[in-house]
Amino acid sequence: MLYRTWIVPYRIFNIYLVVSRLLQPYSRHLYLLFDYLCRKSREFRSIAPLFASSRKTIETNQILSVIHLIASFLPLAVCAFWSVAIAITLRERGNRVAHRQLLLWSITATLLYAGHFFFFNRVINVIPVSDTIYVVSNLLVYPLYLHYITVLTEGKANRCHLRFIMLPSMVFGIIVAALYVMMSDDECRLFVDTYLYQNSMQGLSGIPLVQAVVHHVAKILFAIGVLVVLFAGIRSIRRYNRLIDSIYADNDDKRLYGITTILLLMVLTGMVSFMVNIIGRFVFLDSAIPLALLSCLFSGLLYMLCYRGFIQQFSFADIAQEERDEIAEALSQKVNLHLLQKVDDERLYLKPGLTLAELAQQLGTNRTMLSKIINQETGMPFAEFINRKRIAYFIRLAKENPEVRKQDLAEQAGYTSMRSFYRNYNLYSDYHEIPE
Repeated sequence: MLYRTWIVPYRIFNIYLVVSRLLQPYSRHLYLLFDYLCRKSREFRSIAPLFASSRKTIETNQILSVIHLIASFLPLAVCAFWSVAIAITLRERGNRVAHRQLLLWSITATLLYAGHFFFFNRVINVIPVSDTIYVVSNLLVYPLYLHYITVLTEGKANRCHLRFIMLPSMVFGIIVAALYVMMSDDECRLFVDTYLYQNSMQGLSGIPLVQAVVHHVAKILFAIGVLVVLFAGIRSIRRYNRLIDSIYADNDDKRLYGITTILLLMVLTGMVSFMVNIIGRFVFLDSAIPLALLSCLFSGLLYMLCYRGFIQQFSFADIAQEERDEIAEALSQKVNLHLLQKVDDERLYLKPGLTLAELAQQLGTNRTMLSKIINQETGMPFAEFINRKRIAYFIRLAKENPEVRKQDLAEQAGYTSMRSFYRNYNLYSDYHEIPE
């Protein structure tokens, strides 16, 4: 219990030390930046006496401005912090527990909230670039988290799957960037002021109107993506935990850590993202307190998602090779029994002149594999396997239809000659005489 209590502060302190060493070469630049901000702060305070009559209003506005700045920067800082921490861990320990996929997601989230930062602070000059990055990241961030969950729970890093989930965001990014390039300065300012900062299409025409429609479609795709990721992610996590429960007795350190928390965080983040995307960012543009509350909520959710992924110590890839072989063998045996059961259910052995190749084709396999399956599961060669079933079928027919000639019954059992029938009957029947 004491270990669990101190492990989190200990790990955070270690990350702080590593980040400090990483930023040490840039300490001079950071000092100059800090000094510049302090001087600007003093200059701002120096003009306050000029407005003594409205000092209280100025102080309130100043406080709200600081809150607004911090609120717009906080999610960006959280994502950037975890991107650095995960990158350092990835460099030192390699791609364990899908850290490379988690890093890709955290970098995308960092770019997303960088777009938020420029938007909320009205950095108009970089809006065309930051808005393009925002559209790409917004469409990509949830699918990338699903990709991380998939690799974590299934041990797969399918490049085709990654390209597929990145395709919509890349297409929309190219379209948005191209439309910004095609717009004149006046059209760009009109689009930014009217659509991005007022969420209105009134007065828009031509390329700015097309840009607004593209942004609307991107919001719809984002909402669909959130629902798909939530459903698929929760299903993958539950399937992984069932697999762990079926293999290990002591599985506390092998299940996805804090499964209930992860599921809850995914649902909460998805719901909040969905609602903000519908309402529009412009609602929080000049509202420092609501923006701060939303920022704290998102920052907390993002921190916990990254933290849970960072401390996860076990994944599908860590399951021992022999245990995976046992699972594969069990699945193979199940498939083998299914194929042999299909021979009985469809009475494939009754076809006259049946060959191994013909039976393999009907079962959807090849001759070598089918021969191996029959020998492995029954201990018999192909001929004995088929003829035992034919003789058993003949005996059942003879008991149910005593008035039918034995030659006709033998033909129904798949024999084309009585000589072959008598030979196999004597080999594989428990009866000394053919039942009358």
